[in-house]
Amino acid sequence: MEATATAPVQDTGLTHRAYRPVDDTPARMPVPGGATSRDPKRKLGRAKRGLRSLVVAVTFSAALTAIAFYVSGPGSSTDDTRAPSAAMVAIARAGSVAAEAVMALAAWMVWAEGGLHGMPGATLAPFAAQLLAAAAWPALALRLGAGWAGMACCAAMAAGAAACVRGFGRVNPVAGDLAMPCAAWAVLLAVMNYKMM
Repeated sequence: MEATATAPVQDTGLTHRAYRPVDDTPARMPVPGGATSRDPKRKLGRAKRGLRSLVVAVTFSAALTAIAFYVSGPGSSTDDTRAPSAAMVAIARAGSVAAEAVMALAAWMVWAEGGLHGMPGATLAPFAAQLLAAAAWPALALRLGAGWAGMACCAAMAAGAAACVRGFGRVNPVAGDLAMPCAAWAVLLAVMNYKMM
């Protein structure tokens, strides 16, 4: 007896479950000496490559942001700005590194589904712009004490994260949802930047 699908089959990745009708055709027999798609060794190899690429993506973004904070130092005061407190710098550092790690996870999810190559203007460009603005903020706001330049970086981070929410959401709704806290963090960082001015 055949089951019929009540809705069209969707195979869009991690966020949707597809209802597939029962197929009466026999399963393909494995070719002697050849690997099949259900071969455990092949699946394990793909899983290891996927995990490796995830670790590289998240580590690169988080390390870039952490290095930017390390190089910029604890902050300095100028005529127009006062030196930020150590607690404020620690919160900014921890929040920025965490936000970039989450954004990298979202970008990896989009990359795994082919979205970075399929729609680079809507996914890759805002992600790269947001990452560069996040890496530039510590040097401008903390090291140089340029408050307005720091606000411009925060605006670029918020705009890039908002564009990522929209672009990532088209490819993978979960990735779009993961990018939302990064946009909120950019706004919070702008408030902290304003208090340092």
